[in-house]
Amino acid sequence: MTSKPLPEDFHWVIARSKCSIATMFMELELGVIDDTEKAQSLVPPQEWTKFSVTKTIGTRFAAARVDDPVTCRATRVHFSYANNEIQVHDNDGKLLLKATLTLTNDGECKLKVGEQELDQWQFRRMALAGCGKTPAMVSLVCDAEGGVRE
Repeated sequence: MTSKPLPEDFHWVIARSKCSIATMFMELELGVIDDTEKAQSLVPPQEWTKFSVTKTIGTRFAAARVDDPVTCRATRVHFSYANNEIQVHDNDGKLLLKATLTLTNDGECKLKVGEQELDQWQFRRMALAGCGKTPAMVSLVCDAEGGVRE
């Protein structure tokens, strides 16, 4: 049973065909760009922290946080996709998250991590906020106990 009615002309085959990894990845990248811009706007003027997104190739991009202007050491989160999976890795190449796509009972295309069906913002929060579980690329959203501020 769905929580909202679907249009009469809804067809799951067409909806699933539109639920593509390439499209979701492009939308995810735009969301990460927006997240890093918002995080940068929250940095006090006296602090040096810089957030950025770098596209390496069509199927990869990285979000970075640099806190030290001298060393320019960055915490990076690398996003990539291949076949039917979006992956997130840390600076050392360690797999932090992986997601496939699913068409929910509400007819929505969502990211699936384990058994969780996530909206893009939830997946981005998992990848970027980290809060002690992954690199805290955008730690401005973490509270003192390492949880995510709602």
